Amino acid sequence: MAGQSIYSNEPAFINRDKELNELLHWINGKANSILFVYGPKSSGKTTLLMKFIEKNLTNKQFSIKHFNLRKMLIANYSDFIQAFFETDYSNATEDIKQKREYNLKLFKLSKEIKKSLENKTLDPFVVMEKELLKIVKKGKRPVIIIDELQALEDIYLDGQRELLKELFNFFVALTKESHLCHVIIASSDGYFMNRIYEDSKLAKTSEFFEVEYLNEKDITQWLSHLKQESAINAYTLSLSQIKTIWKYLGGSVWEISKILAELIPYADKKCIEDVCLMNTIERMITINKGKLNHYAKINKSKRALFKTLFSIQNKKATFDMNDLEILVNNGLYEETQLADELNNLVRLNVVAFNPTTSLYKLQGHSMFYGLKAYVENIVEDSHKTLENIKKDTHA
Repeated sequence: MAGQSIYSNEPAFINRDKELNELLHWINGKANSILFVYGPKSSGKTTLLMKFIEKNLTNKQFSIKHFNLRKMLIANYSDFIQAFFETDYSNATEDIKQKREYNLKLFKLSKEIKKSLENKTLDPFVVMEKELLKIVKKGKRPVIIIDELQALEDIYLDGQRELLKELFNFFVALTKESHLCHVIIASSDGYFMNRIYEDSKLAKTSEFFEVEYLNEKDITQWLSHLKQESAINAYTLSLSQIKTIWKYLGGSVWEISKILAELIPYADKKCIEDVCLMNTIERMITINKGKLNHYAKINKSKRALFKTLFSIQNKKATFDMNDLEILVNNGLYEETQLADELNNLVRLNVVAFNPTTSLYKLQGHSMFYGLKAYVENIVEDSHKTLENIKKDTHA
C-alpha cells in the first residue's frame, strides 16, 4: 500500500485470549469495583489493555479516559490537577487548538473551573463526577484506565498520601456506590499497589487481575512463526534455538522482542548461528549482573541477600519473608530493613511482588541468570582474594 511504512520487525501480540475474554466479561457487567491489573515488568499489561480497548471499547457505547502516568511527573497537588484536567479550548482559535491537541487529559474544563481547582476552591473529585455524569447523559459508558500507578509513588511519599486516598475513595464511589464508571488501575509495582490498597481500605471494593509472562507453548508458537507474528523475514529459528530463548528469557515478550531485533543484522541465508544467539542473550544477562553489582557494591548485607535469593530461587518459583529469616537471625538485617530492601528491589524491577499472595519472585529468567552470574562472580572473587592473602602471608 502506498505510503505505508515497512519495518524489519514489529511488536508481537501473542494469544491472551483468556485475559481478553475475562476483561470483556468484567466490562460488560455494571460498574461495581475497581480492577487492579498487576504483573511483572514487561509481562504485557499495557499492551493487553491497548488491545482490549482496540477490540472492545472503540465503539460509540464507551467513553475511554486512558491515562498513562509514565508520561507525567506528578510530585504535588498542582501536578495532579495539571495531569488530570486541561482547559477546554473548543471555542478558541484554530492556532491555539492545534497547540493543545497533543495534550490529552482525563477531563476538559473551562479556564475558570480549572483555575478554581488549582486554587483549591473547588473539589477536583466533585468536578470529575459532574463530567462523568455528562458522559452518561449522552448515553455512553465512561471507563477510566490509569496505567503505571507506581509513577504516583513520589507524591505518595512526599506528604501527599491523603490526596491519593481521596482519589481511590472517589473511585470506590464511582464504582461500588454509584455504579457510574468502570475503573482500571495497572502497575508492575505490586508492592506499591498493595500499600495503596491497604491505606485506602479497599477490601471488598476491588478485584485483582494478574497478567503473567507468556507460557512456553505460546512462546514456541510465536518464535516458530516469526514472519506472521513479528514481521521478521530475515531469518527463522531452529527448535533448539527456541528452547534456548525460553530457557534464558522465559515468557518476557519485551526482552524476546529486543533479542529478535538485535539478531536481524546477523542473519545469513535465513539462519542465525547458535553462537550469535548466545552472545546476544549473554549481553542481556551481563546487564542484569551489572545492575545487581551496582546495587550491592561491597555491602555485606546486600551481598548476603543476593546469595540467599539465588539459593531460594534455584529451588522454588516464589518466596516470602520467612524464607529470608536467616538474614535477620544472623544480624545482617532488622526485619523492617529487610522489608524496605525488598521494596527497593521491586521498584528497581529486580523482584516482583504479588499483592494477592504477598509472595516475591525474580523478574524473569534473565534476571535469574544475571543473579547466578553475580553470585558466582563474587564467590570467585572471594576465593581469589583469600588465595592472595595466603600467598602474601607465606611470602
